[in-house]
Amino acid sequence: MKPPGSLGVALLGCGVVGTEVVRLLDEQAHDLTARIGSPLHLGGVAVRRLDRPRAGVAPELLTTDAQSLVTRDDIDIVVEVIGGIEPARTLMLAAMKAGKAVVSANKALLAEDGETLFGAAREYGADLYYEASVAGAIPLLRPLRESLVGDHVLRVLGIVNGTTN
Repeated sequence: MKPPGSLGVALLGCGVVGTEVVRLLDEQAHDLTARIGSPLHLGGVAVRRLDRPRAGVAPELLTTDAQSLVTRDDIDIVVEVIGGIEPARTLMLAAMKAGKAVVSANKALLAEDGETLFGAAREYGADLYYEASVAGAIPLLRPLRESLVGDHVLRVLGIVNGTTN
């Protein structure tokens, strides 16, 4: 159970990216608390297989029941790093329907069905956050959306390939 006053986080996926998210949540806990105003509490990590080693991740956090995890009352934020279209879409939609904020690194799903996801976020009053990166994790979308908000950007051109992940 999450401590009073904290924000409960559910993580979907614990491969290379998910394991790093867990590490960063732990190592940067103090800084994140200062920036957010509340401590983050990792409430659970949904994985496909429980028997795989995951350095730095407490085994008691692991579950194969992602659907239950994203709808739990003690979860406020769902971080999706499993990739692909399904089950990521279904889980993100369930989380938003349950009133959870969702953060995703899933460029494929956002490109394929972003309209549905953003529509669900509006319908359920949930937040949907995402970020794409290029050239070794240089932020791209947030600067366009926030830093250049006063500029009139007509288009963005670039070459997209899988080797920049």
